[in-house]
Amino acid sequence: MSKDKFGAYVQRLMTTVLDKEQEEFVRDLAWNELNRINADIQSFLHKNEKDESEEIEKTEKQLLTEDKNNGNN
Repeated sequence: MSKDKFGAYVQRLMTTVLDKEQEEFVRDLAWNELNRINADIQSFLHKNEKDESEEIEKTEKQLLTEDKNNGNN
């Protein structure tokens, strides 16, 4: 993944983690912040994950409604 796909804030955190000239405390703070961001993203993805069974059920209901409407015409 290219750096361009990350926001400036995340890029700075990543650079800080890799910068051996930074104090260990500062690198640890950046590491912890990256882990917090990762957890937030994982939580978002899990919460908003598409449930295929719900999608199938919606499609079936829509098709049944269309069949019913077409039968009445």
